[in-house]
Amino acid sequence: MLNQFCNFRKVYRYATVLLALGMAMQPAESYASPADKTATQAVITVKGQVSDSSNEPLIGATVRVKGHSDGVMTDIDGKFSISAPANGTIVVTYVGMTTREIPVNGRQKIDITLDNNAVNLDDVVVIGYGTQSRATVTSAITKVKAEDMAVMPSNNVMSMLQGKVPGMQVNFSSGRPGVSPAVTIRGGTTTTPGSDAPLYIIDGVIRTITDLNYADIESVEVLKDAASTAIYGAKAANGIVMITTKQGKKGAGRISVSYGLSIDHQPKRIPISDAREYLSITREAATRAYNPDKYLNGSFGMSTNNVIDSYVNCAFLDDWITRYGQGYVENLLTNRGWETMEDPATPGKMLLFKNEDFQDNLMRNPINHDFNINFSGGNDRGTYYMSLGYLKQDGIVIGNDYDRWSFTANGSYKVMDNVTVRSSVNYISRKFVGLNENNVMARASLMPPTTRQYYEDGRPAPGENTASFRTRLHEVYYQSKYNAVDRTNLMAQLDWEPIADLHIRPQFSFRLDNTKNHQFERANEVQKSRIAMSTRDMNKNYQYEIVANYTKTLWNKNNFDFMLGYNHTYTDDFDSTIQGMNGTSDKIETINGVGELDLSKTSTIQSYKKMSSYFGRINYNFDMKYLISLSLRYDGSSHFAEKHKYGVFPGISAGWNMHREAFFERLTPVVNNLKIRGSWGKAGNDNLKLENTQGKYEAGYNYGGEAGILNTVLANSGLLWEETTSADLGFDLGLFNNRISLTFDVYRKETSNRLIDKKLHSESGFSKIKANYGSLITKGIETSISATAIQTRDFTWDIDAGFAFFRTIVGKLPNNGAPRNRINGGVIFDEKLGKYIEVGGLAEGERFGAQFAFKMDGVYATDEEAAGAPYDKIVHATRLGQGKVGGDAIWHDFDKNGIIDQYDMYLCGYINPDRMGSFNNTFRYKNFTLRVMTDFSGGNVIDNRFRAQANGNLRHNYATLHETATSATWHKQGDIATIPRYDCNADLGDGKRNHVRGANGANCPLGFTSTYGSNEGTSNSLYISKGDYLAFREVSLTYMLRNKFLQRNHLDNVTLTAAVYNLGYITAYEGLTPEIIGADLGQYPRPRSFLFTLNFTLK
Repeated sequence: MLNQFCNFRKVYRYATVLLALGMAMQPAESYASPADKTATQAVITVKGQVSDSSNEPLIGATVRVKGHSDGVMTDIDGKFSISAPANGTIVVTYVGMTTREIPVNGRQKIDITLDNNAVNLDDVVVIGYGTQSRATVTSAITKVKAEDMAVMPSNNVMSMLQGKVPGMQVNFSSGRPGVSPAVTIRGGTTTTPGSDAPLYIIDGVIRTITDLNYADIESVEVLKDAASTAIYGAKAANGIVMITTKQGKKGAGRISVSYGLSIDHQPKRIPISDAREYLSITREAATRAYNPDKYLNGSFGMSTNNVIDSYVNCAFLDDWITRYGQGYVENLLTNRGWETMEDPATPGKMLLFKNEDFQDNLMRNPINHDFNINFSGGNDRGTYYMSLGYLKQDGIVIGNDYDRWSFTANGSYKVMDNVTVRSSVNYISRKFVGLNENNVMARASLMPPTTRQYYEDGRPAPGENTASFRTRLHEVYYQSKYNAVDRTNLMAQLDWEPIADLHIRPQFSFRLDNTKNHQFERANEVQKSRIAMSTRDMNKNYQYEIVANYTKTLWNKNNFDFMLGYNHTYTDDFDSTIQGMNGTSDKIETINGVGELDLSKTSTIQSYKKMSSYFGRINYNFDMKYLISLSLRYDGSSHFAEKHKYGVFPGISAGWNMHREAFFERLTPVVNNLKIRGSWGKAGNDNLKLENTQGKYEAGYNYGGEAGILNTVLANSGLLWEETTSADLGFDLGLFNNRISLTFDVYRKETSNRLIDKKLHSESGFSKIKANYGSLITKGIETSISATAIQTRDFTWDIDAGFAFFRTIVGKLPNNGAPRNRINGGVIFDEKLGKYIEVGGLAEGERFGAQFAFKMDGVYATDEEAAGAPYDKIVHATRLGQGKVGGDAIWHDFDKNGIIDQYDMYLCGYINPDRMGSFNNTFRYKNFTLRVMTDFSGGNVIDNRFRAQANGNLRHNYATLHETATSATWHKQGDIATIPRYDCNADLGDGKRNHVRGANGANCPLGFTSTYGSNEGTSNSLYISKGDYLAFREVSLTYMLRNKFLQRNHLDNVTLTAAVYNLGYITAYEGLTPEIIGADLGQYPRPRSFLFTLNFTLK
C-alpha cells in the first residue's frame, strides 16, 4: 500500500523531465530575442507626443516596439523618444485607454491620440471549451482580471474575489489559515448554506481551487446562468468559476519577483467579565439556589473549596493562610497577580483569587510571508512560464500554522505551422499544523476567569478536566496534529489545424491528491491512553478529452463558430484509517508505538466513478448585430442506476447589439453601446455516491457472537438527475464612449428532483436514504456599474459598484395532505392578521430558513409586578417550585390569552442573506494608486447563541459577560433592567426560564425554531440580531517607481504597496464578526491584516 502512495513522486518526476526535454529540444534561436532578428533592419529614432481625445497629454503612457517587451514612458508633457525599425510598429498603452498599434513607415515624428475605453468590447471572455469576444457574449458572465483582485494573499483565491462579482456570495465561517470560504452563486440550489459550491475549471480542466497560488492567475470568469453553464451539464448547476493562469508571452525573457509581509491582528475581543465581576454575580446567584452549598463550596468556577492544584483559582483568604502560610499568600498577592475581595455570599469573609485572561493568552499577532518568482518569455515558435511560490500563514489563535509551496510550468511550442503542443505541470504541497477549531473563541471565553491556566510547575491545566471542554492551552501542549496534502496536476494538449480555421484539440489531464492526517496525544490527566491516529487518502482523476472548433464567415457578415467534443473522466479514491491506543512512549507518535489497535476505527475504503460526455455548441452572429448561441450536453454517470444513467442539458441564448444599427447612430455620442440579451438553459447535479444507488455493506459486525456483514446504506435505484433550469434577461449599456458602463440581469431558476438525505422511521433500521425530493425556486436581479468619474492629465477616479438581490422559495414538495404540503413547522398567532397561522419547516411558496423565537419585552422589576405574569406553559411554576418573581423575563403574549406557549413565538427573520453588493473606488495620481474597497450584505438574522449561553444562567462552568455584572442586569427589587436576573440553572428549568428557551422544551414542536433544520436555538429575541453589515474590506496605496536608473539596471514595474485588509464593519450585530450564517457559536474570527509588498521585474 505504501508503494501506491509513493507513485505520485514518479509521475511528478517524469512530468518534469518531459517538460524540460520538450523545452530543451527547441532550437536555441527559437528563444532568441526579437531584437536579434531585427538587428539587421534600419533603426531610427521616433519622437512624438501621446494625448487623449481632449488633447490633454498623457503622462506615463507605455510606448514600445511591437515584439519587444521593454519600452519607454511618456514624460510630464506626454512626449516620448524611442528607437525602432524604420518598417516596424510601435504599440502605445495607457490604463483606461484603447491600445493602439501604429506603423512607423520611416517616420521620425509621430503624434498619437488614445480613446477612452472604460469597457473594452473587444475583450476576450473565457467560456466553456473556448473563448469569445465580449461583444458577442449573450449570457451572464463576469470577468475579473488579476490586477482587480484583492491585494491580500490567500490560500484560496475566492477570498480575493469577495465583493467583485454581483450575485456571488463568498462567506467565511472561519478565519483559520487554510480554510476555504463557502461560495454561492445566485443563491445556490440547496437549503443548506455552504453546500452548493460552483464548479471550478482551471485552464480548461476541472480541478479543485483549494491551495491554488493566486500569483499564477491571469483572469477569472464567473458563469452564472444556465445557458453558459449547460455546456458542462451535470456538474454546473451551481455556476462555474473559470480560471485562466498566466502563460508565456512573445518577447525577451523576464523574471518577476514579489514579496509580501503581513501582520494579522484581532481588534475586537469578547467582553467577558473579569474574575472580580464574575465572582460578584455568580456567588450572589448561588445564594438563591435550592442548594447553595453545591455551588459555593463545590467544583464550580465560583467555588471556594480549592487547593493549589485545583483547576479553579478561588478560595477563602484565611483558609489559604492557614493551609500554606502568610508568606506564601503575600507572595501571590504581591508578585503573582492574585487579588482579594469581600465575598458577596458571606459578608465579612475575604476571597482570594486570580483573574485569568484566556483570550489574551489565546490570541497572537502573527507575521506572515508570501514570496513568488516567475520566469516567462517566448517567440514566434514557443512560449514558457514557470513560477515558484511560498506562503506562510500563522493563525491569530495559537496552535494554527499553514505552509504552502507551489510550482507551475506552462509551455507551448509550434511543432509545425499547423500543429502546436501545450503542456502544464502544477505541484502544490501544503501543510496545516494545528487543532480543530471546535468553536475556539467560545471555548476560550466561556471558561470562568478563575479557571487556572497553568499549574505551579508551569504545565497547562486542563480547565474542567474533561476532554469535551478543556483549555486550548492544554490541547496545544499535549496534542500533535497536522493535515498535509501533496497535489500534482498534469495537462498535455495537441492543437492541430488541418484546414484553415478548424482546430482539433485532443487533451489529457491527470490529478493526484495525496492527503495525510496525523494525530497523537501525549499522556495527561484528561487522556491517559496515548491515542494515535493516521489517515491516508489517495485520489486520482483522469480526464480524456477531444474538442473540435471551426469558425467560418460566409458572405462577409454571417459569422459561425462550431464546437463539438467528447470527455471521459475517471476517478479512483482510496482511503485508509488506522487508530491505536496505549502508546508505549510520549516520544513515539506513530502507529507502530501503540500497544493496542482500535479495530472499530480502522478501515480501508476504495471507490470509483466514471463519467462520459458528448457536447456541442453553435455560435452565430450576423454582422455583429444579431447573436445566437445553442449548446447541448449528454452526460452519463456510473453512480446512477442503469435506467437513469444519462442526462441531457440544453442551453440557448440570443442578443442584439442595437448600437450597430443605422438608426442608432444619432445616439452614439451618448449611448455608444447597447446590447439586449436573453438566455435559457438546464444544468445538473450528480453529487451522490455509488452507495446511494447500490447500497453499502460493511464487515466487522457481530450477531449472536458470529462475525457478519451489515447493510449500512439503503440503496435507491430510482434516483434521477437533479436539474436546475434557468432563464435570464439582461442588457449591457455603455455611455459617453464607454466612460460609464452598466450591466443588468433579472433571472429565475428552479432546481427540481433535489438530491437530499430523506429521514426514515427508526423501524426501517436506517436513519436516512438518498432521494429526489421537491424543488427550489430562486428569483433575483443583478446590476453592476463601472465609471470613470474624473480623468485629467495627472488624476483618475474610477468607480466600480455592484448589487444583487435574490429570494429563494420552496417550489414543489411531495403531496402529504397538509396545506402547502408543509413538512415540520408549527402554529403561531399573527398579531397583524389576528389569527393562528402555520409557519416554519418547509412549505410550497415560502422562503426557507426561518428563525423563530419568543419575544422578550423586558424584565419584571418587582415580585408584585411579576405576580400578574401570564401562565408560562413552557416553564411552569410547578417545574420551578415558585411562580414568576422580580428579575424574570417578560414574555410577549401574542394571542392575549394569558398563557405563554409555543403559539407565542414570532418570526424574527431568515438565516440567509438576500442582498449583497460592493462599492469600490480607485484613485490614481501620477505614480500613486489608492484603492478603497467595501462590500455589504443584508436581509438575514444571526442567533448569538454564544452570548445567550454566557448571559443565560450559571450553567456548569460558563463565564459571564461584562454586561451581566453591570446595571443592565436585574439584581434587586425595583431594578429597571434589560437583562433578567442571573441564576443557577438547576433551580430554573435548565435555563429556559430567563434566557435560553430551547425548542426542545415542553410543547415546542420539532423543527419549529429551525436554524439548519434542527430543533436547537436560543429562542429569545434578545439574542437574535440583524446580520446586515457594511465591510471596509481593503484600503491600499501603491507607488510605482519610474526612473532612468531602474531602466538602466533592467528593472521594470517596481511597485511598493501598503494595505489594510478587513478594516472593520458597520453593523448592528454585537459579535466578533457579522459574516456568519445562522448561529454564532464562537467561531474563529477573521483577522485584520496589515500588508506590505514589493514587486519588480528583471528584463
